[in-house]
Amino acid sequence: MVHGDIKPDNIVLTSYNWLFITDHMPYKPAYLKEDDLKTYNMFFGELDNNMRCYLAPERFKVDWDDSLRDVKLLEPSMDVFAAGCIIAEIFMDGHPVFDFAHLQNYRKGLYDPKEDLQKKIKDKKILDLILSMIDREPSNRL
Repeated sequence: MVHGDIKPDNIVLTSYNWLFITDHMPYKPAYLKEDDLKTYNMFFGELDNNMRCYLAPERFKVDWDDSLRDVKLLEPSMDVFAAGCIIAEIFMDGHPVFDFAHLQNYRKGLYDPKEDLQKKIKDKKILDLILSMIDREPSNRL
């Protein structure tokens, strides 16, 4: 099962509640064209099942420039987004925050996961943490 670019063997939650995310495939593109589902599925998704998509919204580019194809640098805020999605999924008993379609709508401001998260996560501090971590604006992520 794929979680955006996060796979189960890439995630470790320790008994000290430390979350480690690793990437065993550093050759994946850092940025994708907004509408390039083929490349997304090649590196991050599964053709038959895009039930989880935890790529930070800013990794999808509307104004694509071919020079972005070779950019490998990811920002820490992108990992914070993925970690927030994983923490939310843990507190929602394995239910994903975003599938590919919801993430694309969230990116465009057409979907807000807050209501769904509030229904399943009753701890206000955890909810606030997750909402901060998955904020659409990277500079707002704690």
